Amino acid sequence: MKLVTQRVHMNKCNCRETRQITLDRDFNVPDARPDALSVMKEQGKVQIEEARMIDGKASVKGTLEFQILYAVDGSLPVSEMRGSIPIEEMISLPCAGKEDELTVHAVIDDIRSELINSRKVGLKAIITLEVSADTICDGEGAVDVEDAEGVLCKKKTLDISRLVFTGKDTLRIRDEWKLPGTKDSIGQILYSDFTLGEINTRVGENELLVDGQANLFVIYLSDSEDPEMNFYENTFPIEGTIGCSGCDPDMVAQVTTQIHSCDIEIKEDEDGESRILDAELVLGFGIKVYGQDQIEWLTDFYSTTNKCVPVFEDSYFENLIVQNKSRTRISGRIQADDDRLPLQIWNVSGELRIDRKIQKENGIQVEGVIDVSVLYLTEDTRVPLVSIKDSLPFSQFVEAEGLDENCNTWLSGSIEQMSASITGDKEFEIKAVATLELIAFEKIEEPIICDFTSEEIDWKEKSREPGMIGYVVQAGEELWDIAKQFFTTTEEIMSINQMENDEIKEGDILLILRLHLC
Repeated sequence: MKLVTQRVHMNKCNCRETRQITLDRDFNVPDARPDALSVMKEQGKVQIEEARMIDGKASVKGTLEFQILYAVDGSLPVSEMRGSIPIEEMISLPCAGKEDELTVHAVIDDIRSELINSRKVGLKAIITLEVSADTICDGEGAVDVEDAEGVLCKKKTLDISRLVFTGKDTLRIRDEWKLPGTKDSIGQILYSDFTLGEINTRVGENELLVDGQANLFVIYLSDSEDPEMNFYENTFPIEGTIGCSGCDPDMVAQVTTQIHSCDIEIKEDEDGESRILDAELVLGFGIKVYGQDQIEWLTDFYSTTNKCVPVFEDSYFENLIVQNKSRTRISGRIQADDDRLPLQIWNVSGELRIDRKIQKENGIQVEGVIDVSVLYLTEDTRVPLVSIKDSLPFSQFVEAEGLDENCNTWLSGSIEQMSASITGDKEFEIKAVATLELIAFEKIEEPIICDFTSEEIDWKEKSREPGMIGYVVQAGEELWDIAKQFFTTTEEIMSINQMENDEIKEGDILLILRLHLC
């Protein structure tokens, strides 16, 4: 007699912790940059460089890379400065092992800068680090017994998610645009900004297909004797594939995306004018691809000819119960600067922040805000550009049938579209489409059969026992348990007792006829 086993490649989340950190640092304006008059706009991104386990804690290292646009007290209207702040955190993960794979997801909850003096700027950021420790493991259990006469098997069908592919990769996108005739040619780029818009991914044959768009915004000085400040914005189409060996279109991907690096260059057109922008964007992807299986596990077995005792061990599985992308429209109004009349909106951007997640029946109620930044032109010749910030609240229910507190859930949000319009002398109307993406796995802990022991039955001893007995059903017993105890079958018990089905209850009296004594 031999067990037939099956192996399942799985991803097990052993531990997940969240830590909010505050970074506060002062920076001098670089010598090559002009004096600052006022801070207009700032942005940042977190790059995680290393994450590893040390004595039950996750050591996370990285940087906050920032960019500040500021008004200039001089001949130039605006300028920018860039820099970085190192991140080093130790986060306790008591349930994680040394060999676990660490995944760090960083969200900038707030980033603000202030002018200390004309040559110094202070930057403060609040960042949330979510660290998960996963084990990539193989679960193996019995699915059948072969080469065994007189063996009865009990099985259970489980829906499980197996990990097919995991990895990190980058996608390099390049594009160029020619400025429209209404725009001046470019003499000098003062500020440039890339932001991600809608990003869609789906699994193909041995590949991950990516499509979506990023947004490009540039402030520049014209190429003329009397340079004037101007701006250009456009969408950056994203399309490409990433190799994912062993995957097929029926599988489900869990993907995180961020801008890894970006570069922009000025080129001349056919007339020799600097009217072409050549941009390169490198996106970083964290990828996990899951396939769905339905496996019939062997949960118990016995023989009517000898004593077989299964050996059990606890095993862990996950089953995808929901992957849902929910969109919500958000709108509101924010006030402009009281002292400066807006003439034209140059740029609107925002960050989605999730503040609360309330689990309800068949879903999660999500509450948060969109932090909005509007950059606009004013009639003030000394400070022609002004940036204002405000927040718009939102509330959205994300459907997730079957979700409970024991599930592993990942919820992320992004802004797909955003626009602004001037509705009054000092008021802007903001419209946005936000996306909330939820993926949830049911945690399944099952004892599976990994081995068995076997010994011969002493039939001489058994022959001295009655061939037929009356048995009183005990609490929690199934007909299978009774048949196994007396080396018979459920069908035999049902036949002798003229039962229509195998349902029994505590206190029932059954006649038991041992097969080998009849």
